[in-house]
Amino acid sequence: MRLLPVLALLAVMTACAHRPDFGSYGQIEDPEVVIQTIRERYARVDGLVGEGKLGLDSPQGSGTLRMAVEVRKPANVYLETADIFGIARGTLATDGRRFSFYRPDENVLYTGPATAEELGRYLPIALPPDRLAAAMLGQIPLLETDQVTITLEESTDTYLLLLRKGSISQRLRVGTRDLRLISIATRGEPAIDASFEDHETLLPGLPFGTTVNLEIPRQRTKVKLRYTKITLNPETSSGDFVLEAPPGARIEGS
Repeated sequence: MRLLPVLALLAVMTACAHRPDFGSYGQIEDPEVVIQTIRERYARVDGLVGEGKLGLDSPQGSGTLRMAVEVRKPANVYLETADIFGIARGTLATDGRRFSFYRPDENVLYTGPATAEELGRYLPIALPPDRLAAAMLGQIPLLETDQVTITLEESTDTYLLLLRKGSISQRLRVGTRDLRLISIATRGEPAIDASFEDHETLLPGLPFGTTVNLEIPRQRTKVKLRYTKITLNPETSSGDFVLEAPPGARIEGS
């Protein structure tokens, strides 16, 4: 009789134990299955168009702007920003080779080669255009290595993948139900850390994080992209990523 309370407690604890949702994939023990799924999803998305908000937290300042955005791989970006009152704050366009940035308060169009250093003068993060476009699509490069382990984190319905290559390591967190990419962090080399929220199935079988949090530890900068009215793989033209000077604007650059 003295054992009954203990047995009853054990029964309750067993009944309440959390069981991960593995969806249609079932429990995965081979990390290469997850890696391959992420790579295939990267390949299925080559661009987006939409609106949203751009948040910034950096040593130079912080704040939030409204944005209209268009991205197409490998290195095409159009980004138009305005404050909460709808006043235009700046527009950047690059085709991967050259960039233009129009600053309306000065009526000046800055232009030049699309290097990370030049883009970093007008954007909160300094990246070459191909890495900028990929980051805006939520496609952080995966470490090329065969040293990969996978661990199930039952309490959060996630897999933790650890990739190693020499002194470089990368941690990925992926949802167990649909293998959505939740976060990715790299150590041992300069890289972008990212996390993803508010996933929507915008293409069949492809959960896309419509909130993209980017962090560059070495630059002590965090950027949040909150996409709304978003379309993946839209029709675009090369002219979408070339910015012409408005009438009367001064042009600076080479």
